[in-house]
Amino acid sequence: MADIEKVRIGDIDIAYRWDGPEVGSIVVMAHAMGTNHRIWDWQVPALADRYRILRYDFRGAGDTDAPEGPYSLAQFDTDAVGLLDAFDLDKVHWIGLSTGGMIGQGLGIHHPERVHSLSLCCTLSYTEDEHRVWIDERQEVVKREGMVPVWEATDNIWFTDAFAKAANADYHAVREIFVNTPIPGYLGGTSAVAGLAYRDLLHKIDTPTNIIGSQGDPAAPIQCSHDIHERIKGSRLTIVENQHHFPNVEGADEFNAILRCGLDEFVDG
Repeated sequence: MADIEKVRIGDIDIAYRWDGPEVGSIVVMAHAMGTNHRIWDWQVPALADRYRILRYDFRGAGDTDAPEGPYSLAQFDTDAVGLLDAFDLDKVHWIGLSTGGMIGQGLGIHHPERVHSLSLCCTLSYTEDEHRVWIDERQEVVKREGMVPVWEATDNIWFTDAFAKAANADYHAVREIFVNTPIPGYLGGTSAVAGLAYRDLLHKIDTPTNIIGSQGDPAAPIQCSHDIHERIKGSRLTIVENQHHFPNVEGADEFNAILRCGLDEFVDG
């Protein structure tokens, strides 16, 4: 795999990497809050035989700059469009997990000319009051004690209890990413998620869309996936059973089969 590189987009340097063949349909993969491009390590081998994959760390995450926030989802969208512009990519297939799926929705609503398709995974289209309270509580913990206590209090949101208890190498790989998230970036990014309000705009999306929801997801309850599906005309919804927020890690084989099937259908028409 290629090494991480950086490109200047607006006011920040964004970290990115390319995987897959030099020639192929372009796929951009956007990660979840508290993670970075490595959350897709379990998917790249399932896609890289055919697809040219661009992964990046969004504003405040991984090796990308983490200026003081708060951030906004509009900033995330602007950064994403800037990244496409930097590589002269007119249109791409967008795959987004959680916050990455929110960015995908923003592109589908406000920049539909830039996306061939959307794969929206374990994501939300709006933030309810109780979710905002939860974000506020986590932010206070991070300010006082850093990222480790947040992981310890929420690992069973990302994974099933059995997977978290087993704490295998995959679990620890994600934990390492999470606890090393820059604190200003986590605070700024979660503030952006607190302002999520795309649900009433989803009817504007006419981009081919594949939605993957997780039946047991505490962070993006399955009803949220149904809501997105109902509002995006012609979209497809597939539900993964017995998983939480990161089925792409805990149940990678099943997740990859769903993701790859949808992507191939988008490309092959």
